[in-house]
Amino acid sequence: MKRILINNIGYDSSCSKRAVLQSTEPLNPTGFAVVNEATGEEEFKGELVKSGPVARWNKGDFWCMDFSEFAPNKDVNYSDYYFLRVTADEGTVESAPFQIYGSVIEFTTVSSVVYYFKGQRATGEWEEKDRRIGFRGTREGTVDVHGGWFDATGDVGVHLTHQSHTTWFNPQQASLSAHVFYRLLDLLKENSSPWYNIYARRLLDEATFGADWLMRLRTERGTFFKSGTGRNNAYEPTEKNRQIGFEYRRSSRQFGKAATADEEVVTDEYYESSFRAGGGYAIAALAAAARYPYPSAEYSGMEYLNAARDSYFYLEEHNAEYTNDGGWNLVDTFTALDAAVELYKSSGEVGFLNRARALAEDMEKRYVAVNDNSGYLAVDDGDRPYFSATDEGTPIVALLNYCGIERDKARKKAAVKLAEQVMRYALQITNEVDNPFGYARIYYQLPDGKRGTQFFFPHTTEMAPWWQGDNARILSLSAAARYTASYTEDEELKKALSVYADDQINWVLGLNPYDTCMVEGYGHRNIDYFFQFNYDFISAPGGIVNGITGGIDDEEGIEFVMKPTDNPEIVDNWRWAEQWLPHASWYLYALALKKI
Repeated sequence: MKRILINNIGYDSSCSKRAVLQSTEPLNPTGFAVVNEATGEEEFKGELVKSGPVARWNKGDFWCMDFSEFAPNKDVNYSDYYFLRVTADEGTVESAPFQIYGSVIEFTTVSSVVYYFKGQRATGEWEEKDRRIGFRGTREGTVDVHGGWFDATGDVGVHLTHQSHTTWFNPQQASLSAHVFYRLLDLLKENSSPWYNIYARRLLDEATFGADWLMRLRTERGTFFKSGTGRNNAYEPTEKNRQIGFEYRRSSRQFGKAATADEEVVTDEYYESSFRAGGGYAIAALAAAARYPYPSAEYSGMEYLNAARDSYFYLEEHNAEYTNDGGWNLVDTFTALDAAVELYKSSGEVGFLNRARALAEDMEKRYVAVNDNSGYLAVDDGDRPYFSATDEGTPIVALLNYCGIERDKARKKAAVKLAEQVMRYALQITNEVDNPFGYARIYYQLPDGKRGTQFFFPHTTEMAPWWQGDNARILSLSAAARYTASYTEDEELKKALSVYADDQINWVLGLNPYDTCMVEGYGHRNIDYFFQFNYDFISAPGGIVNGITGGIDDEEGIEFVMKPTDNPEIVDNWRWAEQWLPHASWYLYALALKKI
């Protein structure tokens, strides 16, 4: 096998442009060229750089090609098609065609990814049930929490988070999505983006849909039901099995009975959210909604703002009562920070600026230096590194959102410096090994205290047996890198972060060892989702799948199960093929931040 791996969509003119030659056969390449498909002319020529072996991927040999200097059609939304041609002693290898112009990725994919959310709205029979939904377990009564988006193509539940039994690993799910739509509107408007007028109404419609749902999800106390609707599959009667769920605080029943089900007494708090369990971004979304007058059948801007304010004050005082460990950690801090920032932007109340400052200072205290100018954030009060399957870049994004409201030069400088230090360390661990794709590597700590660096999220964390592809994680880091690049005055760092950010987008769009575009309906080799050896769940156009993981039995390996195998332990491929809200949310966020 010999093939050229590319971003299947194309390359923005102003961004880095890289491709990789992959071969499982002996090959001696001598050069490459960018060829105009229409004319056959070689418009750019370059040399290939061979990579050393990558971990234990065993996917052949790799050669890197860089054609960043080739930037035709910078300001138009169309271009000729191009392809890459590699010459070798054994013959030539050619890539699939692609385009290069100013905003090819946004122009081609954003509309579909936004529509993916509209297709994931919990409507029909699910909406009808959710208007009068009861509770799983002993809690009594019914509530109206209709709205929200299906969590994934294999889960018609609607969740703020589904891992709140873990202290460090609460993924930010549907409330983050609602917040992201408002951030997209902010960023597109701030940057005078040509896409603002095109997308504004559709983004507002989706954002308002999410905000209205979050208003219904609020409890009388001011927190939010963290699993607005319990999970159910295509075969279970919605009327019978759709309920508001809870999570045990010390174990999960996602893959069977929770280990502590017979030990824990479930109280109302088990159903409701802390800052880290989705409450922070629920507040942030509602606060942002107050700034955007848009038709809502139920709520005014002032009602959004008052709800966000009251919920913030309640969780600020009672957050520890809703966490699994009875305390605060970094995840509470950065989610509360984004909430405080949005509340200040919408209310102008200096109290929220002061709260944001205190939370940013808390993040600065969590910094752990590794060398003179780089390090990481501790998730706990010690030096445990923060890492995440979905939100690894989120603390930096929240910190730089805070910079947008801070006018004190010293405070702002300190926040930017922290972002630079953390992202330098992200670059360091990514580039310290052979890594032809520039894939964002991870610094982890396991339950036994072992620490290390590797390419993909570990299988044996406190979330086990839950692990899956990293697309949300690397896209959040792409967003963090682009945001930091927009603030730093270090030109060398700016360039390195921009390339790092582009590499993560390229990976998702096809520049990976499986030659697969992971946005459904685009590029080639889209993965199919099989479950219990059947195709019961259908991928949605514009959705982004979980992605590539470490090897099933080898963390240093690589895996992407695209079809049923002979392995009896793999009866479905959800870890790789299931589409999930966080992937799409971070994809949109990262693209919007590119234009700052």
